[in-house]
Amino acid sequence: MAKSKNHTNHNQNRKDHRNGIKRPKSQRFPSLSGVDPKYVRNLKFTKHHNHVGRKNLLKSRTAKLAVAQSSTSKVVQRGPPRQTEQKAVAWSLSSLLKNITTYFSGETITKPSKKHAKRTHPQKKSVTSTTTTGKK
Repeated sequence: MAKSKNHTNHNQNRKDHRNGIKRPKSQRFPSLSGVDPKYVRNLKFTKHHNHVGRKNLLKSRTAKLAVAQSSTSKVVQRGPPRQTEQKAVAWSLSSLLKNITTYFSGETITKPSKKHAKRTHPQKKSVTSTTTTGKK
């Protein structure tokens, strides 16, 4: 008798996810094998000379900072000084009693809302249009 079943994917997904599906590890620096040897040699020299340039730049910056710090010993304060004391909230007795009485009496203090406040516009100057008669 011939075999009837050739392939099944049963349980494979579960087995794959047991330890989690992870991305492939990426290398920090890709391999330069297979790259033009002239380019690789040039790359080596440029890396070396970049390092030399950075060293010189660092030296000059530290020298400038040392000169600047020695010439100015004055401390510059930026912004306003911070207030360390906290302001105490002072409630007046009359305002507290007013709030309590309105709360227990069920009244609400109505203030005119900004939406319905009456707006006053300055008088607009009447613009007189000057008409010019032109030939057609």
